[in-house]
Amino acid sequence: MRLDAAGRYLLVAAVLLGCYWLAPAGAPRAAFQVAISVSSMLAVLAAAAWDRPRRLTWLIFATAPGLSAVGDGFMAWHQLRGLPVDYPNLADACWLTGNLTAATGLALLQRGKRVDAAGLLDSAVVTVGGALVLWVALFTPFQGGLDLAETVGLLYPLTTITMLAAAIWLVTSVPAPLEGRATAALTAGVLLGLVGNVIYGASGGTLDPQHRWFETFYLLMYAGWGFGAVRAATVAARQDMTPSWAISPVRLVTMYASLLVVPGVLFLDHARDLRLPLLPIAVVSTLLSFLVPARLWLSTRQLRVSTRQRDAYRDDLEHQAAHDPLTDLPNRAYIRELLGALMHRARRGGEEVAVLFVDLDFFKRVNDRLGHAAGDEVLQTAARRIRGALRQGDIVGRQGGDEFVVLIDPVPGPAELVEIAERILDTVGAPIMTAGGRAVISASVGIALARDGQIDAEQLLQDADLAAYRAKSHGGGRVEMFDDALRTGLQARARLEDEIRHGLATGEFELHYQPVFEVAGGRLHSYEALIRWHHPERGLVPPDQFIPTAEESLLICEIGRWVLAEATRQLAVWTRQDPAGHGGVTMAVNISARHLASRTLLEEVGRALADSGIPPARLTLEITETVLLDEPAADTHLSDLRALGVSVSLDDFGTGYTSIGQLQKLQVDTLKIDQSFLRSGEEAGQQLVQLMVTAAHAFGLDVVAEGVETQEQLDRLGRIGCELAQGYYLGRPRPARDILVTGGVSAANG
Repeated sequence: MRLDAAGRYLLVAAVLLGCYWLAPAGAPRAAFQVAISVSSMLAVLAAAAWDRPRRLTWLIFATAPGLSAVGDGFMAWHQLRGLPVDYPNLADACWLTGNLTAATGLALLQRGKRVDAAGLLDSAVVTVGGALVLWVALFTPFQGGLDLAETVGLLYPLTTITMLAAAIWLVTSVPAPLEGRATAALTAGVLLGLVGNVIYGASGGTLDPQHRWFETFYLLMYAGWGFGAVRAATVAARQDMTPSWAISPVRLVTMYASLLVVPGVLFLDHARDLRLPLLPIAVVSTLLSFLVPARLWLSTRQLRVSTRQRDAYRDDLEHQAAHDPLTDLPNRAYIRELLGALMHRARRGGEEVAVLFVDLDFFKRVNDRLGHAAGDEVLQTAARRIRGALRQGDIVGRQGGDEFVVLIDPVPGPAELVEIAERILDTVGAPIMTAGGRAVISASVGIALARDGQIDAEQLLQDADLAAYRAKSHGGGRVEMFDDALRTGLQARARLEDEIRHGLATGEFELHYQPVFEVAGGRLHSYEALIRWHHPERGLVPPDQFIPTAEESLLICEIGRWVLAEATRQLAVWTRQDPAGHGGVTMAVNISARHLASRTLLEEVGRALADSGIPPARLTLEITETVLLDEPAADTHLSDLRALGVSVSLDDFGTGYTSIGQLQKLQVDTLKIDQSFLRSGEEAGQQLVQLMVTAAHAFGLDVVAEGVETQEQLDRLGRIGCELAQGYYLGRPRPARDILVTGGVSAANG
């Protein structure tokens, strides 16, 4: 096993101590004695070099073994020369001074950390009690008086008491300034030195310090100090999380044992007739009567403080768990808990419960235009405004995103409920100044009532949400009350969603294909895939009766995946059947906003192309202008699709917000002019169509005119240079089985 620096020093000290015991008396033994003191000093000096923040402390502490080495050397020199040694002498001065510098160094190890009052009091209690015990033990033999040598001898245990006080403070300090083994080694050294000094002091300074068994206490003390210093400088202290003021069982026993010192000494004095002076006993008793209660008072006080802090921390955690961090409003879970309590009370008392669902309008545009930081400011401001519009007792919480829930308590009449909702509309609709700029939003508010607890909390929230959705679908900035008609509509929508899922699973959907022809030559250019639903009970269901419901859920993505796979598969079939007529024909598939925003769209398009074997250039994805406005990710996904080789067509151009000047910035390849412009018989309408065609060609886009129903319209498109046309005159949407592909497809068979 590889030893660290402290372990290597301990090995060296053990070898020197063994040599000391084996060496013959005289100079050889004295040399090893000095060597151990010097090794301890060198170890502490090494700690000073490694532990820069406490360098001065270790340098002061190193003087203790250094002075010991001087004292040991002085005694060895006299012994070697055969010179007489008087007591006290220079060695006593060195050893006593070393005790004081060691105590100073141990105390200074606390420097750099907050003073631990609890540890200091613990140290003082033990030190005062221990001092009285030592005084009784050492004073009794010398009641007849002390000569100089005896006085100096008593100074050894008394100066060691100062080391003991510093060591106890070191042991009891929290957090610990030193690593655990380092603290134990330094403290053990102090205790060994105390034992040696008590024995030496009890002899009145007459015991020969060169006796091997007696000197071993000091040598072990120096070895412990050297090991502890190196260990402390090379191993980081483990921070104890126990509060410094906490009274452990050991500390409690120690304190009460210290309190029994004075009664014990008085009992001993009475039993043995020692006739001890009462002044020292009175001083110690007085000090302990202050120190121990002070220690207990500190623990009690800190316990109360800690309890308050713990309660405050617990309350803070509970608040954080129940509140939204951005707005500091009750979060979704807490709102449901509060609503559940209101519903329970309503069931017991036959009362009403009212919920307002507030959905912010145009919040997404704020995020897109001003950034998410501005969006956070808008949410915080909206939260404050909604709270300010409520009555005392009403509660507002954040449902999530840009949605809020208001619990009305107590519930007023319907007119006042609407009045509260309109106050919310007015205050939220005021402009909001953010760091990113001026933001203008509105709100859609849905109101739902539960009477006598007839429905549960979740259902009530859904009702209010649905009412808010209806307000939003009617333009936003308005209030809607949930009613039975809305509930019926909700149930019908849920049934329709289930039927769509069932239809996708059982093959009830099919594609009809409408051809697109070249205006100039009448040659087939492409097909547009249009979905149809053969419902088992309602017959053929047109797209406008189920696509809006599908778009409100993820069903539109499932439909989109199926259309992609089926349309590309059918184009591959036609290509194999009629390579000459369909070898270059393309397929257009409509993509919804939700599907375009899906992260898996690129993968789904690639899979459909791979499964069918159709090149990417023969697939066109059709999108509407609203997709570009509603989906921030549209540009990125369209760019990735075009990089794959797929074409993109902008459908129904002219009916939305896209201007001609924006065409050069859009990720599209083809422009489809809405059929309403082609049907217009006015000259201005015809000139507008020509302007669209000219602008599209200027930006390198192909043009498809939708809604061609007459030969006159087709001729007009030819005159203005529109290259592609689509409409009932050229061919109606038909299922694949009704389309003849052998020999090509022309307008005639459309």
